[in-house]
Amino acid sequence: MSGRPTPTRPPRPLGELALPVLLVLTGAALLRATVGSDMYLRYVKEGLWPYLVASGVLLVLLGLAGTGAEVVRRLRQPVLRRDASGRGYWRDPSDDYAEAHHGHGHGHDHGGAPRVAWLLAGPALTLLFVAPPALGSFTASRDGAGARVERSAYEELADGPTTPMALEEFIGRSVYDPMGLRGRKIRLLGFVTAGESPETWYLNRLKVGCCAGDARTLRVEMRGARAPGVDTWVEVTGVWRVADVSSDRPVPTMDVGAVEPVAKPRNPYQDAPPAGD
Repeated sequence: MSGRPTPTRPPRPLGELALPVLLVLTGAALLRATVGSDMYLRYVKEGLWPYLVASGVLLVLLGLAGTGAEVVRRLRQPVLRRDASGRGYWRDPSDDYAEAHHGHGHGHDHGGAPRVAWLLAGPALTLLFVAPPALGSFTASRDGAGARVERSAYEELADGPTTPMALEEFIGRSVYDPMGLRGRKIRLLGFVTAGESPETWYLNRLKVGCCAGDARTLRVEMRGARAPGVDTWVEVTGVWRVADVSSDRPVPTMDVGAVEPVAKPRNPYQDAPPAGD
């Protein structure tokens, strides 16, 4: 070997493991939020559950396959070669195969992701171990007004002492069917935000079309009762206060008769009416 020192084996860059590990972490986070948990409902609508599960399984499988392939490459011993000047260098057997079949090869590895890619593991680890809460009073209070509701053909309300109603229906009726609400005792479900004065507060729901990013605020102004704590989920029984309500940014008012704190619903973005009596 002419007495020349043998070069040490060059380490494979850690960046090459970044992509498969990130795939595993992201897939595991999706599965944690969907399988055996309702956490995903904080971010997307319920109908996307099967697609999220399938995506999580696929990401985990792809990440494990990539990690396994990289481990095999790291365990494979390169072959010591010497160039024309007698200097030794390590050469992967895969380069010999590529040179024989494609007419070219490389003495070093160009593959893999940069090490900075490991920083992307932060969001995946956050979702995996520290689940952010669902949207609440901060989001509902940003606009200061309710989202527009579409006109609908409302059926006549059934007779009864109290009518449970979804917030969107109550708002829509206050705009397009006010006569149907006159004198009716209605029960609504939502979470609390502070009002513009001590005598008022708001009952809110956040309704999503696809995900939390497109959430729109449904809100009703409450008067006649002390405001519960902000973000508290309550059922409110009261009567619609007769007034003209804007169709563009509708915020009707209810004179409150009773307020009952309740548990947060399983799906906070589904504007369902409270349970019947």
